Amino acid sequence: MRPAALILVAALSAAADGATRVASFSPGATRTLTDLGATDEVVAVTRWCPLPEGHPAARTCDAFAPDMERLRAARPDVVILPRLANPLWAERCRKEGFRTLVLSPESADSAAADILAIGEAVGRKPAAKGLAAQLGPAYDDASPRRTVAVIWSGVTAGEDSYLAGPLRTFGFTLVPAKGSWNRLDWETLADANPQLIIWVEESPKDGPVVKSAARLSQLSQVPAVKDVRAVREGSVYAVPSGSDWLPGSGLAGLRLRLGDLPR
Repeated sequence: MRPAALILVAALSAAADGATRVASFSPGATRTLTDLGATDEVVAVTRWCPLPEGHPAARTCDAFAPDMERLRAARPDVVILPRLANPLWAERCRKEGFRTLVLSPESADSAAADILAIGEAVGRKPAAKGLAAQLGPAYDDASPRRTVAVIWSGVTAGEDSYLAGPLRTFGFTLVPAKGSWNRLDWETLADANPQLIIWVEESPKDGPVVKSAARLSQLSQVPAVKDVRAVREGSVYAVPSGSDWLPGSGLAGLRLRLGDLPR
């Protein structure tokens, strides 16, 4: 699948009446729409999407079980699909006449690319450029960074994940570095010897990055990693997933959340 910026950006434009009706099948994209000031244009979302309480958008978008009748009922101008959406569903949306934006294939800088594509789709290019700039890719490879292992649902984020670019911008290097997301392996984690470990806990809400006695105790009992620097020094943290950790503009908020962690 080609990057969204090369697929549809040139074809996306505001609706004739000046308002764009958006159906979002991606919680990260919905957070981006909110940060772009397009909350009122959102007409259908997933049940996990972050929107203000009482927002009238229909919670009928499900990328794993899409329903065309429900999508037609929302009358969107633009449909935003996650990068892992079934290509056949994307094609069906296009055939229905919806301008369909499939988010970028995952890479270190895909979150910034998605923000730009979404901004183009809803006529907010200047705001999107400002948000994307907060995530990189303007980083100095010569500057020292803290090594961090991000563990989420049994996998670790690598150098090709959407987290890698923003975290580099914020002063971190992801380890173990291989690939995008890899199965959590204690020996590999021990070899990487991160300064910090952040455990992302599944939650629909955002929250602070805090020291986790429970996760530290768990890791201390694993022979392979009990001597890892982060474990020895007690630099093991937990954070709710929320929208701050999803691919989109919410990642910009991590700069402040991570900035106070020890060096």
